[in-house]
Amino acid sequence: MLFVPSLSKLWAVAANKRPFFTRSTTSLWIRFLRFHLLSNKRLDEEMEQIDLTLPQFYVLATIGYAGGLPFSGIGEKMMVTVSNLTGIVDRLEEKGLVYRQRDSKDRRVVRVALTEKGVKLYKSSIPSVEKSVFEIFSSLDKPQQKELASLLRRLIHTS
Repeated sequence: MLFVPSLSKLWAVAANKRPFFTRSTTSLWIRFLRFHLLSNKRLDEEMEQIDLTLPQFYVLATIGYAGGLPFSGIGEKMMVTVSNLTGIVDRLEEKGLVYRQRDSKDRRVVRVALTEKGVKLYKSSIPSVEKSVFEIFSSLDKPQQKELASLLRRLIHTS
């Protein structure tokens, strides 16, 4: 039972009788959220094997793919603030995977790049991460995966 206050009285509402969501878009969002949480859980298990968190791997992969980037560039690609990024980069630096370097032309700009150890971890972890991601999407055939990618791209560009 769920109790809902109304005009200083408590009304008992059966939990299975209360309305869920009335809009299909809300249900779609819930499904998307559940998929996100389930896939992240699976990838978290993969990250444990290489002693990284998903955000740490994301930073490592972003830098590994693009090369050394300023904090603002990493934040823009990851859609996070520089303040959120600082702690992640601190931990990657403690592990010897990245280093910070002041830009030679603008000392206010701090670039982050992979160390040799970071490059090795990035390159060696990609195949296992790709295998896990492949398995996550394996219930969809190639045309469905392309359609989903197209739909997500459209949602991202209209948000």
